[in-house]
Amino acid sequence: MLHHPLYRLVETTPPGIEPLTLDEVKTFLRVDQTNDDALITSLITAARLFCEANTGRSLITRSYSLFLDRWPGARFTHRFRPEQRRIPVAPEPYAVGLPAPPLLSVTQINIYAPDNSSMVFDAGSYFVDTAGVPGRVVLMQGAVPPLPGRVANGIEIQFTAGYGTTEDDVPVLLRQGMLQVIAHLYEHRGDSPDQALLASGAAAIFQPYRLMSLS
Repeated sequence: MLHHPLYRLVETTPPGIEPLTLDEVKTFLRVDQTNDDALITSLITAARLFCEANTGRSLITRSYSLFLDRWPGARFTHRFRPEQRRIPVAPEPYAVGLPAPPLLSVTQINIYAPDNSSMVFDAGSYFVDTAGVPGRVVLMQGAVPPLPGRVANGIEIQFTAGYGTTEDDVPVLLRQGMLQVIAHLYEHRGDSPDQALLASGAAAIFQPYRLMSLS
């Protein structure tokens, strides 16, 4: 499990499609009329959001920016002064786990100065590991990343994640769980997402895909 400072994840490009089509959901629900098309379309989006929140994964590929205040692995030491303040020494980063897997690529890493200007961290100084889940950015041996000058969100990692750009790229089990959530909410329109996940059996389907927290 990777540990790093609290992160802030921003979706910069939303998914271009949903993992389920209106036609296949209507077939699953055995609905022929078009009166509820708008409702079913909204339930598809809701089910995808439930699935992603429950599993911690990205289904359809999209872009993100991960903001960090400092590099992970930074050590602190005490240098005693009259005011007894704790002074940080130079950080020793090793790897940054990226949320919302599966990781596909890292576009670039920006380091922000106190005046909010930025510089791009040399891509030759780190390795992008997409083999594991979650994916990660690993510093090359001997590489020392520049320290951010901005007090908060001084490091921005731009990346893309997701199973692919089509519905069929998403694992069958996750799509099946979404169908079950939609069916439950369609029949029980007053139920909450948590009720739908449990009552539909989707929570059990999603369980093998759930990720441990990165924090």
